[in-house]
Amino acid sequence: MTEEIDAVMFDAGGTLIDLQPSKDFVFHKVMSEHGFWISQKKVAEAMAHAEREFDEESANLDGEHEDLFWDNFDRYVLDRVGFTGDGKKFAKDVSCEFEKIVPRLDSWIEFPDARPLLEDLREHDFKLSVISNATDLVRRVFDHLDLTRYFDSIIISAEVGVRKPDARIFHLSAKRANTPPNRVLYVGDKLAVDVVGAKRAGMNSILIDRANIYPDARCIRIRTLRDLRRYL
Repeated sequence: MTEEIDAVMFDAGGTLIDLQPSKDFVFHKVMSEHGFWISQKKVAEAMAHAEREFDEESANLDGEHEDLFWDNFDRYVLDRVGFTGDGKKFAKDVSCEFEKIVPRLDSWIEFPDARPLLEDLREHDFKLSVISNATDLVRRVFDHLDLTRYFDSIIISAEVGVRKPDARIFHLSAKRANTPPNRVLYVGDKLAVDVVGAKRAGMNSILIDRANIYPDARCIRIRTLRDLRRYL
C-alpha cells in the first residue's frame, strides 16, 4: 500500500460470506434434473469462466432490470458444458431454485478465514465497514452469523440508492468512517465492480480471487483473507 491505512472495507457475498449450497451445486442439480450428466467440477469451471466473461457487464447491473444479463450468463455456462436440453426451461428452473435458497438466512455461511481476520483487524484498531450491492438480507445474514458486531458501518445499496462501482457509495462509507478515501483499503471479489470501483473512488483496493478467476488481473490479488494481513 502506498498510504497508511486507517479503515478496511469489504464486499459481502464472495468475500466474507458464501451461499450454501453453492451456485455450481445448484446449476449441477438442475442440469441433472434435466437429464444432463456432467461433473460438478466441470460446472464450477464453466461458471468461473462466465464470471470472468461477464465481469464488466456486471458493473452495469442496477439491481432490478437484470433478466437479460442472467439469461446470457446461464446460456454461456450451458454452452460451455455442452448442455443439450431446453435452455429456457433450465433458466426458469434454476432461477426458481435460487429464489428458494437465497432468501433463507441458513443458506449463508461465513468463509472460515473471515472471522479470524476481522478479530485481528479489530484488535489493531482498524475501522471496519461493509459495502454491498444487496438488499437488507445482507444485514440480516450478518446479524444471524454474529458478524455485525465487527463493523462500524454496513452500507447496503438498496438502502442508500446507489450501487458499486459508483464512487458515491464508496465515498459514503468513507465519510461514515471519518476516513479519507486514500487511507481506506477496500477488498472485494469482483474486478470491475469492487476493485476498479474502489480505485476510481480514490481508495486502495485488493481483489480476493478465491476461485482463481482473474489470474492475470493487473491489481493486488489474494486467494484467501489470510493473505490480506501482509498489506496492512
